[in-house]
Amino acid sequence: MNKMSHTLKPSGEAKRSAAAAQRSLIPPAGPSWTGSLMGTSIIAALLAIHGQAAVGLVFAVIGTGILAVTLYGLARYRSPRFLPEYMGPWGMFAMGVISLGSAWTAISGDSIYQLIGYLTGGLGGFIIALNQWRKFVGSPNFQWGLALVVPMVAATNAAQLGFIGLGRFGFILVWIIGVPVFVYVYFALMRRRTTIPVLLGHTAWIPVGVVGQSTAAAQLLFPQGFGLAYATVMLPLGAAASVFALYHEFRTVRAWAPYNPAWWGATFPVGTMSLGTHFVAVNAQMPIFDLISQIFLGLLIFNWCLCVVRFSFWFAQSYRTGKGDAK
Repeated sequence: MNKMSHTLKPSGEAKRSAAAAQRSLIPPAGPSWTGSLMGTSIIAALLAIHGQAAVGLVFAVIGTGILAVTLYGLARYRSPRFLPEYMGPWGMFAMGVISLGSAWTAISGDSIYQLIGYLTGGLGGFIIALNQWRKFVGSPNFQWGLALVVPMVAATNAAQLGFIGLGRFGFILVWIIGVPVFVYVYFALMRRRTTIPVLLGHTAWIPVGVVGQSTAAAQLLFPQGFGLAYATVMLPLGAAASVFALYHEFRTVRAWAPYNPAWWGATFPVGTMSLGTHFVAVNAQMPIFDLISQIFLGLLIFNWCLCVVRFSFWFAQSYRTGKGDAK
Protein backbone atom coordinates (compact mmCIF):
# COMPACT_ATOMS: atom_id res chain seq x y z
CA MET A 1 0.00 0.00 0.00
CA ASN A 2 1.45 3.33 -1.06
CA LYS A 3 1.60 6.05 1.52
CA MET A 4 0.77 9.49 0.34
CA SER A 5 2.22 12.48 2.09
CA HIS A 6 0.11 15.57 2.26
CA THR A 7 1.31 19.11 2.90
CA LEU A 8 -1.16 20.93 5.01
CA LYS A 9 -1.96 24.37 3.68
CA PRO A 10 -3.34 27.14 5.84
CA SER A 11 -7.10 27.37 5.56
CA GLY A 12 -8.81 30.54 4.46
CA GLU A 13 -9.91 31.08 8.05
CA ALA A 14 -6.33 30.70 9.32
CA LYS A 15 -5.08 33.22 6.78
CA ARG A 16 -7.76 35.69 7.80
CA SER A 17 -6.90 35.20 11.48
CA ALA A 18 -3.22 35.85 10.78
CA ALA A 19 -4.11 38.95 8.80
CA ALA A 20 -6.31 40.18 11.63
CA ALA A 21 -3.47 39.66 14.10
CA GLN A 22 -1.16 41.67 11.84
CA ARG A 23 -3.71 44.46 11.49
CA SER A 24 -3.98 44.69 15.27
CA LEU A 25 -0.35 45.88 15.30
CA ILE A 26 -1.16 48.81 13.02
CA PRO A 27 -2.88 51.78 14.66
CA PRO A 28 -5.13 54.07 12.61
CA ALA A 29 -3.43 56.66 10.42
CA GLY A 30 -2.37 59.56 12.59
CA PRO A 31 0.43 60.50 15.03
CA SER A 32 1.33 56.85 15.63
CA TRP A 33 2.61 56.69 12.04
CA THR A 34 4.90 59.71 12.29
CA GLY A 35 8.13 57.87 13.00
CA SER A 36 8.20 57.68 9.20
CA LEU A 37 7.73 61.45 8.98
CA MET A 38 10.62 62.01 11.37
CA GLY A 39 13.00 59.68 9.54
CA THR A 40 12.09 60.92 6.07
CA SER A 41 12.37 64.58 7.03
CA ILE A 42 15.76 64.31 8.69
CA ILE A 43 17.11 62.53 5.60
CA ALA A 44 15.94 65.48 3.50
CA ALA A 45 17.62 67.98 5.82
CA LEU A 46 20.90 66.04 6.03
CA LEU A 47 21.11 65.58 2.28
CA ALA A 48 20.73 69.34 1.87
CA ILE A 49 23.39 69.97 4.53
CA HIS A 50 25.79 67.63 2.73
CA GLY A 51 25.27 69.26 -0.65
CA GLN A 52 22.58 67.02 -2.13
CA ALA A 53 19.60 69.36 -1.92
CA ALA A 54 18.03 68.04 -5.15
CA VAL A 55 17.84 64.52 -3.71
CA GLY A 56 16.75 65.94 -0.38
CA LEU A 57 13.85 67.63 -2.14
CA VAL A 58 12.45 64.21 -3.07
CA PHE A 59 12.45 63.15 0.57
CA ALA A 60 10.94 66.47 1.64
CA VAL A 61 8.06 65.93 -0.79
CA ILE A 62 7.57 62.39 0.55
CA GLY A 63 7.61 63.77 4.09
CA THR A 64 4.99 66.36 3.18
CA GLY A 65 2.81 63.57 1.81
CA ILE A 66 3.21 61.61 5.05
CA LEU A 67 2.18 64.71 7.02
CA ALA A 68 -0.91 65.12 4.83
CA VAL A 69 -1.92 61.48 5.46
CA THR A 70 -1.27 61.96 9.19
CA LEU A 71 -3.49 65.03 9.38
CA TYR A 72 -6.23 63.27 7.40
CA GLY A 73 -6.04 60.24 9.70
CA LEU A 74 -6.07 62.42 12.80
CA ALA A 75 -9.16 64.27 11.58
CA ARG A 76 -10.94 61.05 10.64
CA TYR A 77 -10.04 58.69 13.48
CA ARG A 78 -9.20 61.17 16.29
CA SER A 79 -6.67 58.68 17.60
CA PRO A 80 -4.77 58.55 19.88
CA ARG A 81 -6.36 60.62 22.64
CA PHE A 82 -4.29 63.34 24.27
CA LEU A 83 -3.65 61.37 27.46
CA PRO A 84 -0.32 60.64 29.20
CA GLU A 85 -0.35 56.99 28.09
CA TYR A 86 -0.47 58.11 24.44
CA MET A 87 2.11 60.89 24.55
CA GLY A 88 4.68 58.81 22.67
CA PRO A 89 2.85 59.11 19.33
CA TRP A 90 2.12 62.78 20.01
CA GLY A 91 5.81 63.34 20.68
CA MET A 92 6.67 61.74 17.34
CA PHE A 93 4.09 63.94 15.65
CA ALA A 94 5.64 67.08 17.14
CA MET A 95 9.18 66.03 16.23
CA GLY A 96 8.04 65.12 12.72
CA VAL A 97 6.57 68.59 12.21
CA ILE A 98 9.75 70.21 13.54
CA SER A 99 11.93 68.04 11.31
CA LEU A 100 9.89 68.66 8.19
CA GLY A 101 10.08 72.41 8.75
CA SER A 102 13.85 72.16 9.15
CA ALA A 103 14.11 70.09 5.99
CA TRP A 104 12.27 72.62 3.85
CA THR A 105 14.37 75.44 5.30
CA ALA A 106 17.61 73.53 4.61
CA ILE A 107 16.51 72.96 1.02
CA SER A 108 14.99 76.36 0.24
CA GLY A 109 16.99 78.64 2.51
CA ASP A 110 13.75 80.23 3.74
CA SER A 111 13.50 80.15 7.55
CA ILE A 112 9.70 80.50 7.52
CA TYR A 113 9.31 76.70 7.31
CA GLN A 114 11.52 76.15 10.32
CA LEU A 115 9.68 78.89 12.22
CA ILE A 116 6.31 77.27 11.52
CA GLY A 117 7.66 73.90 12.68
CA TYR A 118 9.01 75.44 15.88
CA LEU A 119 5.90 77.47 16.74
CA THR A 120 3.70 74.37 16.33
CA GLY A 121 5.66 71.21 17.12
CA GLY A 122 8.40 72.92 19.13
CA LEU A 123 6.32 74.92 21.57
CA GLY A 124 3.65 72.22 21.64
CA GLY A 125 6.39 69.80 22.58
CA PHE A 126 6.73 71.37 26.03
CA ILE A 127 3.08 70.54 26.75
CA ILE A 128 3.49 67.02 25.39
CA ALA A 129 6.61 66.38 27.49
CA LEU A 130 5.04 67.63 30.71
CA ASN A 131 1.84 65.67 30.05
CA GLN A 132 3.91 62.49 29.62
CA TRP A 133 5.62 63.13 32.93
CA ARG A 134 2.29 62.81 34.72
CA LYS A 135 2.05 59.07 34.10
CA PHE A 136 4.08 56.16 32.69
CA VAL A 137 2.25 52.97 31.71
CA GLY A 138 3.59 49.42 31.61
CA SER A 139 7.04 48.00 32.28
CA PRO A 140 10.05 50.27 31.64
CA ASN A 141 10.60 50.87 27.93
CA PHE A 142 12.35 53.41 25.73
CA GLN A 143 9.04 54.59 24.25
CA TRP A 144 8.49 56.37 27.56
CA GLY A 145 11.09 58.89 26.44
CA LEU A 146 9.62 59.75 23.04
CA ALA A 147 7.52 62.62 24.33
CA LEU A 148 10.17 63.78 26.79
CA VAL A 149 12.82 64.55 24.16
CA VAL A 150 10.73 66.87 21.99
CA PRO A 151 12.13 70.04 23.65
CA MET A 152 15.66 68.85 22.80
CA VAL A 153 14.76 68.44 19.13
CA ALA A 154 13.17 71.88 19.26
CA ALA A 155 16.26 73.33 20.97
CA THR A 156 18.36 73.02 17.81
CA ASN A 157 15.71 74.86 15.83
CA ALA A 158 15.42 77.50 18.53
CA ALA A 159 19.15 78.18 18.29
CA GLN A 160 19.03 78.48 14.50
CA LEU A 161 16.05 80.85 14.75
CA GLY A 162 17.75 83.00 17.39
CA PHE A 163 15.60 81.88 20.36
CA ILE A 164 18.63 81.06 22.49
CA GLY A 165 16.87 81.37 25.85
CA LEU A 166 14.04 79.03 24.85
CA GLY A 167 16.54 76.60 23.35
CA ARG A 168 18.60 76.45 26.52
CA PHE A 169 15.47 75.98 28.59
CA GLY A 170 14.43 73.01 26.43
CA PHE A 171 17.95 71.57 26.58
CA ILE A 172 18.05 71.71 30.38
CA LEU A 173 14.45 70.49 30.75
CA VAL A 174 15.20 67.30 28.84
CA TRP A 175 18.21 66.63 31.02
CA ILE A 176 15.94 66.95 34.07
CA ILE A 177 12.88 64.97 32.94
CA GLY A 178 14.04 62.91 29.96
CA VAL A 179 17.58 61.62 30.38
CA PRO A 180 16.91 60.04 33.82
CA VAL A 181 14.07 58.00 32.25
CA PHE A 182 16.42 56.51 29.66
CA VAL A 183 19.01 55.73 32.35
CA TYR A 184 16.29 54.05 34.40
CA VAL A 185 15.25 51.87 31.45
CA TYR A 186 18.86 50.85 30.75
CA PHE A 187 19.26 49.80 34.40
CA ALA A 188 15.96 47.91 34.23
CA LEU A 189 17.30 46.02 31.21
CA MET A 190 20.57 45.26 32.97
CA ARG A 191 18.70 43.92 36.00
CA ARG A 192 16.35 41.91 33.74
CA ARG A 193 13.32 43.72 35.08
CA THR A 194 12.28 44.36 31.49
CA THR A 195 13.19 43.22 27.99
CA ILE A 196 13.03 44.53 24.43
CA PRO A 197 10.83 42.18 22.36
CA VAL A 198 12.00 41.30 18.87
CA LEU A 199 8.85 43.00 17.58
CA LEU A 200 10.06 46.29 19.08
CA GLY A 201 13.79 45.88 18.55
CA HIS A 202 14.16 49.17 16.68
CA THR A 203 13.03 51.11 19.75
CA ALA A 204 16.51 50.48 21.16
CA TRP A 205 17.59 53.38 18.93
CA ILE A 206 15.43 55.93 20.77
CA PRO A 207 18.03 56.93 23.45
CA VAL A 208 20.60 57.46 20.70
CA GLY A 209 18.38 60.27 19.47
CA VAL A 210 18.76 62.34 22.59
CA VAL A 211 22.57 61.91 22.42
CA GLY A 212 22.81 63.08 18.81
CA GLN A 213 20.24 65.85 19.11
CA SER A 214 21.68 67.26 22.32
CA THR A 215 25.17 67.21 20.81
CA ALA A 216 23.89 69.25 17.87
CA ALA A 217 22.04 71.65 20.17
CA ALA A 218 25.06 72.10 22.44
CA GLN A 219 27.18 73.31 19.51
CA LEU A 220 24.64 76.03 18.69
CA LEU A 221 23.35 77.09 22.10
CA PHE A 222 26.52 77.34 24.17
CA PRO A 223 30.09 78.67 23.85
CA GLN A 224 32.45 76.65 21.69
CA GLY A 225 34.41 75.21 24.61
CA PHE A 226 31.32 73.83 26.31
CA GLY A 227 29.90 72.47 23.06
CA LEU A 228 33.05 70.53 22.20
CA ALA A 229 33.52 69.27 25.77
CA TYR A 230 29.92 68.07 25.72
CA ALA A 231 30.52 66.24 22.44
CA THR A 232 33.67 64.64 23.85
CA VAL A 233 31.59 63.01 26.56
CA MET A 234 28.37 62.29 24.69
CA LEU A 235 29.54 60.97 21.32
CA PRO A 236 31.32 57.91 22.80
CA LEU A 237 28.16 57.21 24.79
CA GLY A 238 26.16 57.55 21.60
CA ALA A 239 28.50 55.13 19.83
CA ALA A 240 28.05 52.55 22.60
CA ALA A 241 24.27 53.01 22.57
CA SER A 242 24.34 52.62 18.78
CA VAL A 243 26.10 49.25 19.04
CA PHE A 244 23.43 48.11 21.51
CA ALA A 245 20.70 49.34 19.16
CA LEU A 246 22.28 47.67 16.14
CA TYR A 247 22.20 44.34 17.97
CA HIS A 248 18.46 44.67 18.58
CA GLU A 249 17.88 45.93 15.04
CA PHE A 250 19.66 42.84 13.70
CA ARG A 251 17.38 40.58 15.78
CA THR A 252 14.28 42.30 14.43
CA VAL A 253 15.38 42.25 10.78
CA ARG A 254 16.65 38.66 10.95
CA ALA A 255 13.26 37.57 12.31
CA TRP A 256 11.55 39.77 9.70
CA ALA A 257 9.24 40.83 12.53
CA PRO A 258 5.70 41.82 11.56
CA TYR A 259 5.44 45.39 10.33
CA ASN A 260 4.45 47.98 12.91
CA PRO A 261 5.33 51.67 13.46
CA ALA A 262 8.23 50.71 15.75
CA TRP A 263 10.24 49.75 12.65
CA TRP A 264 10.78 53.47 12.01
CA GLY A 265 12.53 53.81 15.36
CA ALA A 266 15.77 52.96 13.54
CA THR A 267 15.67 56.11 11.40
CA PHE A 268 15.43 59.48 13.15
CA PRO A 269 17.86 58.72 16.03
CA VAL A 270 20.53 57.68 13.52
CA GLY A 271 19.91 60.98 11.75
CA THR A 272 20.49 62.94 14.95
CA MET A 273 23.93 61.36 15.27
CA SER A 274 24.65 62.51 11.72
CA LEU A 275 23.42 65.99 12.59
CA GLY A 276 25.37 66.16 15.84
CA THR A 277 28.68 65.08 14.31
CA HIS A 278 28.18 67.55 11.46
CA PHE A 279 27.85 70.48 13.85
CA VAL A 280 30.88 69.25 15.79
CA ALA A 281 32.80 69.27 12.50
CA VAL A 282 31.76 72.88 11.91
CA ASN A 283 32.44 73.98 15.48
CA ALA A 284 35.81 72.24 15.80
CA GLN A 285 36.84 72.73 12.16
CA MET A 286 37.61 69.01 11.95
CA PRO A 287 36.44 67.44 8.64
CA ILE A 288 36.76 63.92 10.08
CA PHE A 289 33.51 64.49 11.95
CA ASP A 290 31.75 65.36 8.71
CA LEU A 291 32.92 62.01 7.35
CA ILE A 292 31.41 60.34 10.43
CA SER A 293 28.25 62.35 9.79
CA GLN A 294 28.05 60.97 6.26
CA ILE A 295 28.53 57.41 7.55
CA PHE A 296 25.58 57.86 9.89
CA LEU A 297 23.60 59.34 7.01
CA GLY A 298 24.36 56.22 4.96
CA LEU A 299 23.14 54.01 7.81
CA LEU A 300 20.04 56.18 8.12
CA ILE A 301 19.17 55.78 4.44
CA PHE A 302 19.80 52.03 4.67
CA ASN A 303 17.45 51.72 7.65
CA TRP A 304 14.86 53.89 5.89
CA CYS A 305 14.96 51.55 2.90
CA LEU A 306 14.52 48.53 5.20
CA CYS A 307 11.43 50.14 6.68
CA VAL A 308 10.01 50.90 3.24
CA VAL A 309 10.59 47.31 2.09
CA ARG A 310 8.97 45.89 5.24
CA PHE A 311 6.03 48.27 4.86
CA SER A 312 5.66 47.28 1.20
CA PHE A 313 5.55 43.58 2.07
CA TRP A 314 2.89 44.25 4.70
CA PHE A 315 0.87 46.48 2.36
CA ALA A 316 0.94 43.94 -0.48
CA GLN A 317 -0.06 41.12 1.87
CA SER A 318 -2.91 43.21 3.31
CA TYR A 319 -4.13 44.01 -0.20
CA ARG A 320 -4.12 40.35 -1.26
CA THR A 321 -5.88 39.29 1.94
CA GLY A 322 -8.47 42.02 1.50
CA LYS A 323 -9.26 40.85 -2.02
CA GLY A 324 -9.57 37.28 -0.76
CA ASP A 325 -11.98 38.33 1.96
CA ALA A 326 -14.05 40.24 -0.55
CA LYS A 327 -14.58 37.19 -2.73
